[in-house]
Amino acid sequence: MISSGRLLSAFALYPAFAAAWPGFTAYKEKTCTEKLDIWSEGVPVPDSKLVINHSITDWFSHAGGHYYDNLTFPGAMATGDFNTDAGTQFVYWKADEPDIGCQFILMKGTPRGWQILNNMPGDEILRVSNEGCYYTALSPNDDVITSYCCGRDDCAMAEVEIQSSVSQNQDIVQGGNPPSCIVKNSYSATPTIQDGKQIAVTRPQTCEAPPACTHSITQSRMFSTAIAHFQSFTWTTEEGVEVSIESGVDFIVDSKVSMAMSLNIAQSWMDETGTTITQTNITAAAEAGRQEAGTVAFYSFTPQYDCWEGDVSCGKDKDGNEKVLENISFCQPRLATTGDPAGIFRMVYTSG
Repeated sequence: MISSGRLLSAFALYPAFAAAWPGFTAYKEKTCTEKLDIWSEGVPVPDSKLVINHSITDWFSHAGGHYYDNLTFPGAMATGDFNTDAGTQFVYWKADEPDIGCQFILMKGTPRGWQILNNMPGDEILRVSNEGCYYTALSPNDDVITSYCCGRDDCAMAEVEIQSSVSQNQDIVQGGNPPSCIVKNSYSATPTIQDGKQIAVTRPQTCEAPPACTHSITQSRMFSTAIAHFQSFTWTTEEGVEVSIESGVDFIVDSKVSMAMSLNIAQSWMDETGTTITQTNITAAAEAGRQEAGTVAFYSFTPQYDCWEGDVSCGKDKDGNEKVLENISFCQPRLATTGDPAGIFRMVYTSG
């Protein structure tokens, strides 16, 4: 993962070269006529334009986007709202026209890890498929990330309003019971805090009545214990049981219906960490959000997890060799003092 002390890339340091890329250009008001000076890490951003030159699939080369840390905009008008989710200063972005089938994305960076349960390097605050002038809820010193997606499969990762927080991998066990597992090697005695997938908790709505509209959560969402691994495993046990586990994330929704192999792996970690299967929900009474007038937006939530990582031993294979599954992550939803899921609510503005 790219460290938080990133500098502006070479593209942003050479205005003539950066101008060839599409981007989000900052303005002071909703008609996008008066440009707004913006700074990143104390350096003026050329032409007030956040360049969009990396895809959300560029995980290994550019961590999913173009990073602008510690963004400030001293000339922006104050909103008068000290709720940072609503934004403390008015910042509008003029977006260029994406290619057909593509969308431009603006995200807030996260100080937490994200690669285990999430494919997105930050929380979406703006996603557009048409050029225009768009509002975002920003405050000084926010870290932001520009990115883009093209095509149905890639953009499906970004369309958080139609994603579910629960997914199930296809674990296959044939010829008998799945083997039991134990944690062989835990990489750390304490968990790291990781962001889960950002999901919509309200439907998109158009706000026409000034000064603002509100969102109340209408879609209950469940979050649960998860197992994540980025390698597929296939083997035959000493007893002749064939086991196949696909790479990805498996949320342990219910021990009675979850895939038995994933449940056995999760059980090994619960024994190691002294935890149990956890399920918790975002409910209608949890939160309400403020939407700027003249926009289309939905309210979202990004859950936070405590995650452990290590190697799990699941018995022996048919040749008598110990079967060790390496780099397995075990994640439990973090809970607030109220018992609700811990996480971040954000308003996500779109082109409608």
